[in-house]
Amino acid sequence: MSLFKNLGKTIHKTTVSATAPAIPGYERMPRFIQSYLDQLAAKHFSLATMRRYVYDYEAFFQFVATASGEEVTAREIPLEAFVEIDATGIEAYAEYLALTKQNAPSVINRKLSALQSLFRYLVDTGQLSENPVAKVNRPKQAKREPVYLTKREWDELIQLLPSNVEMNAREASHYERDRVRDVTLFQLLGYSGMRLSEMTQLVWNDVDFHENTLRVIGKGNKERLIPLAKPARIALRKYAIHYQMPTSGAVPVFQKHGKPLSPRAVQHILQRHTERLKPVLPFLERKKITPHKLRHTFATRLATGGVDVLTIQQLLGHESVATTQVYAHIGDSEKKRAVDLFDGER
Repeated sequence: MSLFKNLGKTIHKTTVSATAPAIPGYERMPRFIQSYLDQLAAKHFSLATMRRYVYDYEAFFQFVATASGEEVTAREIPLEAFVEIDATGIEAYAEYLALTKQNAPSVINRKLSALQSLFRYLVDTGQLSENPVAKVNRPKQAKREPVYLTKREWDELIQLLPSNVEMNAREASHYERDRVRDVTLFQLLGYSGMRLSEMTQLVWNDVDFHENTLRVIGKGNKERLIPLAKPARIALRKYAIHYQMPTSGAVPVFQKHGKPLSPRAVQHILQRHTERLKPVLPFLERKKITPHKLRHTFATRLATGGVDVLTIQQLLGHESVATTQVYAHIGDSEKKRAVDLFDGER
C-alpha cells in the first residue's frame, strides 16, 4: 500500500548529495527531486525559480499528509511510491488548493506546473511512463492587461521623485544621502525594461557608455544587449560621479557595504517613495508600482510608439513572443483611443 496510490507505507531513508546546490529546503527533498534540482542548477536556472519549486513541492507533500492522515517526511519518500500517483490524485490536490486553501487560479496553476515539470523529468529519464499532471484540467485564469504608467504619469513621478515632498525633516535628511541612487533605480527600471533580478546583478563591466548599451544576463543565463536610453545614461553617469564609483570592473552597480543591493531592498525603496507620493499623485492609489510594473511601463511605451512585437520581445528577453503579445494589444488600444479624439470633429 502506498501513500501516493491510496492517499502509508514504511519509507526508507536516502542520503543527501554531497554537492547539494545552495537552494533553501533542498536537503528536505527526496533524492529524486534533488536529482531534478541538480539538473536545473546545471542548466543555470535561477535560484529564485528552484526555491519556488521546492516551496511548491513542500506544499504538495503537506497535502499528501493531510489527505492520508499519515505523517510524511518528504526526504524519506521513495520514487517507487511517488510515481504511483495518477491524475485522480492530482485532481484531488487541485481541488484541495481551490476549496481548502482558497488559492487563486494563478497560484494553483503554478503549483501544478511545478509538479508537471518534475514528472516530465521523470518521464524523460525513463523513470515513469506518462505524466499524470498532463491529464488534469487547469483552472481558467481571467486575462488581465498589465498595469503600467502612462507617459504623463511617468513624467509626473520622475519629476517629483527627487523632491522632499511629503517628507519630514528627518526623512529629508536621510534622503539626501540616497537621493541620486534612488532616482537612478527608477530611471533604469523604467527606461530599460530589465527584470529586477537582472538589474541587481549588473556590474560596471556590463555598462558600455561608448556604445550606449547594457549587457544583461537573463533567465536561463541568456545574455542580451539593451540600448541605453539617454535619460538612463545621464542618470547612471551622474550616479557614478556622485558616489565616486568606478565605471569598469566586476563592481556591482547598485551596492550596499560592497555587496549587491538585494531585490528586496530595491522593492522596499520603490514602495517607500510611491507611498509618500500618493497624496500628490492620486494615480498611485490605484496603480501599485513595483519593479515589474516599471518593466510593463517600458514595454507599453514601446508598443504605443509603434515598435513591433518581435523587437519588444528581444528587449525584454521573453523566450516566447506569445508572452509579449499582450503589449501589442495595449498598443492597438491606445492608438484607437488616440484616433477617437477626432470623433467629435466635423
